This record gives sequence, structure tokens and C-alpha cells, in this order.
Amino acid sequence: MQIYMSGEAPNEPVVSLKTGRVYDRRLLQKYLDENGTEPQSDHTLSDQDIVAVNVDPPAVKPRPPTLTSIPALLSTFQNEWDALVLETFTLKQQYQQVRQELSQALYQNDAACRVIARITKERDEAREILATLQAQTSALESKHERDSEKGTAEENGMDVDDSKASADTSTNGNLSPEEAYYTKAAETAKVLSKARMKREVPAGLVSAESWATAKEVGTIESLHTSTKPGIISLDLDRSGNLALTGGMDNHAEIYSRERDQTLATLKGHTKKVTSAIWIGGGGLDQRIITGSSDKSIRIWSPKAGNSEEDKDVRSIGWTKERIIKEHNAEIAGIAIHPSGEYFVSAAVDGSWAIHTMAGDTIIKDAIESPISQVAFHPDGMFLGVGTSDGYAKIVDVKQRQVLATLDVASTNEDATTVNGLHFSENGYYFVTTSPMEAAIWDLRKQKKTKSWQLADIQSTEGQPLPEGTQFTAARFDNSGKYLALAAGAINVFKVKGWNRLATLPAGEFPANAIFWSGENSSAIVAATMDNTLHYYAPADL
Repeated sequence: MQIYMSGEAPNEPVVSLKTGRVYDRRLLQKYLDENGTEPQSDHTLSDQDIVAVNVDPPAVKPRPPTLTSIPALLSTFQNEWDALVLETFTLKQQYQQVRQELSQALYQNDAACRVIARITKERDEAREILATLQAQTSALESKHERDSEKGTAEENGMDVDDSKASADTSTNGNLSPEEAYYTKAAETAKVLSKARMKREVPAGLVSAESWATAKEVGTIESLHTSTKPGIISLDLDRSGNLALTGGMDNHAEIYSRERDQTLATLKGHTKKVTSAIWIGGGGLDQRIITGSSDKSIRIWSPKAGNSEEDKDVRSIGWTKERIIKEHNAEIAGIAIHPSGEYFVSAAVDGSWAIHTMAGDTIIKDAIESPISQVAFHPDGMFLGVGTSDGYAKIVDVKQRQVLATLDVASTNEDATTVNGLHFSENGYYFVTTSPMEAAIWDLRKQKKTKSWQLADIQSTEGQPLPEGTQFTAARFDNSGKYLALAAGAINVFKVKGWNRLATLPAGEFPANAIFWSGENSSAIVAATMDNTLHYYAPADL
């Protein structure tokens, strides 16, 4: 398009309808006013002969023709370079911002996928647990209905089908040991669950105010041998008088607080005794079970003359009744079934087994993780196991499967072994400890309801714990109202509110085992690595 008159791009271009030439309106109008005709022609133009051209205005006004010297050129080049560098810097900023936004979006998407996968897994596990419990409940209800119908018929003097009765008798009489265990476990769970719903707080239970005044009331030193010091297992009889301890010296000992002397030493294991427990609530007339790192379990029977009235300690003792060698690795723990007719043993290779009190093994299985702790659920239907890789697992004995896997150890722990696991009597709380963390879990929700890091625990002087201190043990009392937690000192908490009631000194060495004494939670006993028992009780008792 040819531009007449100015030689520059017009600010307001117009077209002559008579010649088709393009002009700047301002210049054309000035020329027409002076000459009356179109430039370089004899055509007269009216307003109707001039048509405006609609074009987008230029983004940048044309540069005036001033680049006639070297300084002008250099200045222009410098300005263009500065503009280019500034534009490049702006583009880099925008590019980096887009990268960050993209990374954030990808991270959020990945996190959302992980959360969805975890929730889906938890949902599936919950459905499996619910289906298992419903099946067990249905079986129990059916059996209860049959028993009720049979009892009603007998009470009313009605004739019972002899063939059916004989068949039932034959079936029950021919139950395998494993089936007999499942039947007994179901009956025990039903009775205990029903009793737990009606259970009230013991009338003589020591109050929280009393435990706030607790202090150390006794120390028993020099138990076991000094060549291999360390008590790693502790169990008390119902009275709280007799303490059964397992030590690093390969022995188990029975100490009487009333007599203030060791009544018996059980020798036979070739390695440390990792677990020692009473059968039947304990006492001089009760049997004892011990487990050891020598891979064996021993059942001990009391001598016929065992009696508290015996003045001569030499007449008191226990003899080896049976040795069980069902495991191929060190025994990690032993627990008595709530029915009192069976016990479970677990080894560090992940194997576990159910035995009769006579020592016969009736069930044996294994999990994939190495076991460090084992305990029966208060109803006896499930096992709780702690593992060396930092997990607590709930195992269904009958189904031989893990119902829940809970991550116990802190993510920043170097040592992740679960060194403490204990169920509360209420049936749904249980406590776990790993070296750096202690936690309360709710089985109904399968998640933590309370946890403590070492930074949350203080020494008896109210100062931070010394370097190297770890959580070592935890235990609920028999009523389920109090919790004792060992981390340097012994800390006593009230359940649910989790208020700390007392912090009790445990000496220079860590407490590997703690135990509540008496039905009314009147004392706590702790066993430490210097072969010492520490006794604690409220000051006002």
C-alpha cells in the first residue's frame, strides 16, 4: 500500500474512492482546504469520497529516523540489550514458578494416592476383622441357643432325642486338642466379655490422689549372681509377696518379701532366662514356666513340702517337670491364656505356639517378622505380638492370620524393637514401647490415642532425661485405671486423661520389667539390670 504526502505510516489512514490512494486524513484535509482537489489529480473530493481505513494501532510507535551517528547506534543497541536481558530474566522467573507449581501439584497428587491406598487397605482389613468377628459371634450364639434349648428340655422333663444326644456326646468326646482349645477359648471369651461389661471399679482401689504421694519403700539388692548381672523378667503372685525373676545368669529365682530372702533358684537353662511366669496366680504350691535364649521352655513343679509355714528354706523348691523344644530360636516371651489351661510361647524367628499346661504343643505357626514380645488379649481370642522391626501385630489364633499391623517405632529411631507390650483389662486399650516412644493404642480404631516421646518424660528431679535413656517397659494395673511406664524413672499415669501422677526413681540402671502388686494396685515392683528389685507405694498407705 503506497502512502502519499508524508512518506510515513498515517496516524488516521483514509482511502480516496476516486483514485484508491491512501492518505493521512489530517494532511489530506489540509491539502483540500488549500487547493480544492486531490493531490496530483484534478478530482474534487467530498466527505462521501473519503473512506476511513480501520487498522489496529501499532504496538510500538515507529522509531524516528535518528540513527545517523555511532553514539546513537550504540545507545540504541544498549537499550535493546538491556530490554532483552530483562525479558530473559522475567521468563526465567516465570519458568521457575511454573516448575514449583508443577512439583507441588505432583506431590499433592502422590500424597493423595498414598492416603487413598492406605485408607483402602485399612478399610479392607477392617472388613476382614468384622467378618471374622461376626462369624465367631454367630457360632457362639448358635451354640448358646443349642445349650439353652437342651437345658430347657431337661428342666421341663422332656424327652431328648437319644440319637442326637449321643451324636453330640460323641463329637465333643472326639474333639482334637486343637478343636478343644478353640472351644475353650470361645467359652472363656464369652464369659469374660460378659463379665467385663458389668465390671465395676474395685471398692478398695488406691486413689489417684494417693498415688500422687508415692515413693520408694524398699530395695532388694544382690539377687541372682554378680558374674552376669541383670534381671530381665518379673512376675508376682497374687499376694505380691513372692517375686519370680528371670536373669542374665541363666537362672530363675523366687524371692519372698515377707521372709526377705530367696526361697529357691531354678537352674537348668544354659542361657539367659527371657521369661518366667507363675501358673494359677502364683504361690508356693503353684507351677512355674520359664523360657530361655537356649531355645527351650521348662515347666517346674513345686515340691510336696512347699509351705509358707516352713521355717527351713531348704525344704522349699521346684523340680523340673518337662522341657519343651518346639522352637528353633531364642524364646522371646511366654503368656498364660485367660482360661488358665493353656499358654503361648514365641521365638525371635517369628514362630509362636500354643501349649497345654502339661506341656503338649497343640498349635504352631509363624509370622513374617521377628518377635520380641507376646501377650494374650484379655478375652483370649487374639495374640498381641511386638516385633524387632518396630510393629505391633494382632494375630487371630484360629484363622492363623494377622488382623492388624500397627507401626510402633518412631521414624527417627535407630533401634526399633518393641520392648514392651501389655493389654489393659478393658479389652480395647494396649500399650507398646520402643526405645524412643511409648504409645497407647485403641483396638476399636486401630490407631494411637496417646503417645510419649523421650522429650515428654522427665527425671525425678524434674530435669530432662540423661543421654542414652530409653523406654524399657510398660504395664497397666489389674483394674485398667493406671499405667506404669519405665524410662529411666518409673512414671505413673491415670488412664484416659493420661495425667502423670508420680515419677519414681529407679536407680542408676534401667528397669527391664515392672509389675503392679495386689488386686487394689497398692504397689509397683521394678526389676533393674543391677540385680535389684525396687518397691514403690503411696505414702499414705
